[in-house]
Amino acid sequence: MSAKWVWRICLGILVLGILGGCSSVLGAQNEGNDGGAGNAGPAFSLRVGDSELAGSSGGQISEAYKDGMPLIELLKKSGVATFADDGYSLLTVNKVSLSPEWIWEIQLNGKKIMDWNSSVDRSDSILIAAEPAAAGSELQPVIFTVNGGSEQPEMTHSYVLPYSEDLSVRGVLKGSGMVQLAEDNKTVISIMDYKPLSNEAWRLKVNGKQLLDSGIDMKLRPQDTLEVALVLR
Repeated sequence: MSAKWVWRICLGILVLGILGGCSSVLGAQNEGNDGGAGNAGPAFSLRVGDSELAGSSGGQISEAYKDGMPLIELLKKSGVATFADDGYSLLTVNKVSLSPEWIWEIQLNGKKIMDWNSSVDRSDSILIAAEPAAAGSELQPVIFTVNGGSEQPEMTHSYVLPYSEDLSVRGVLKGSGMVQLAEDNKTVISIMDYKPLSNEAWRLKVNGKQLLDSGIDMKLRPQDTLEVALVLR
């Protein structure tokens, strides 16, 4: 066989190898995409009064979900919820905590459940809602949020409190036990002992709107969200 034909055969083998490799890569990508689509788990909602606080936790649920998974295992593996030492008492959901006046109620497809080991199907709907701890109580919530932003993300957390008449921004801050105010009782010095750096500051917001120093006397209404956000100057 001439050298020219040997060269052509080698070139053909090389081309087939390249094409085969591309097909394998494309196939793997398609399989990965199909797998991602197939991983869509049950719907998830987190409700406090009229506020939906699920955020990105629905995506965490989908990523952790496996067919027939017990509800408690799904919540733990997804990282959406934290539990007490007994393994069953629900403490926080998506970085939201409740004051003692509230409890978490869990529903699966609109029905309240008591068995944490109930299996969850892919088409199911999970709802966790803050409800008054006392039966028949008509409490309204106020949400207090510490937002550490990109500088201190581990501080970001929300707390559900009961609304009461004459509840003010200052009242929530002082009653939280984690906020230190200046002597004028208007300026936030530190939260959880964290004092802003020279290029940072704590900013007060109610329902997303920034407050001036005088706003600390503002009376809150049911369903309001008071936020203390760490921002760059």
